[in-house]
Amino acid sequence: MKMSPRISLVIIAAVFLLPLLLAWFMYSGTISFKPAATRNLGRLVEPPIPLAWEQTQLVASSGEPAIAGEVFAEHWVVLYRITGECDSLCRQEITSLRQIHLAAGRNQSRILIALLLPGAGNPDTQGALREIYPRFHLLTDPSENAAKALYQAADGPTGAYLIDPLGNIMMTYAAGADPNQLKQDLKRLLTWSKLDEQS
Repeated sequence: MKMSPRISLVIIAAVFLLPLLLAWFMYSGTISFKPAATRNLGRLVEPPIPLAWEQTQLVASSGEPAIAGEVFAEHWVVLYRITGECDSLCRQEITSLRQIHLAAGRNQSRILIALLLPGAGNPDTQGALREIYPRFHLLTDPSENAAKALYQAADGPTGAYLIDPLGNIMMTYAAGADPNQLKQDLKRLLTWSKLDEQS
């Protein structure tokens, strides 16, 4: 049975118009759609909390000026907050951060690993941390602005924070969490995101 030209035209119009109508309804909020689950393994911070590097007055733990805030803003930053002495769990976790950074291969230059130390930082602790990985950025936060933002983002005792190149705390990882969670999330973000390649 041959289809009439009018019916063919209606079918073609429907094929093109229905997706547009569906998109418009979803955009306007008439139809609400939210995926049942996301692929991230860390805890997603919703909404992301900004950590303005240039306002945190983060300084290098040695007393030297820290890396300029704009450099942090050009990288994905894994920030680990040390709230007291770096005990065995702490050292185990930052050793995992070293391995994650090394495993990033050609993407290492897109990632900075920063350790936020309490107070002015203990020189003995600093030396021990640098022995684990010389490429750690050891920081203190005399203004406590960073600590406040991290506290706001956390939901319980938190080890690592993932901060995007726009300065947003976007994911947190609980103390003692499987480091492969952070590794996989970071790999996925580095594969698909171009945030750190802005001109």
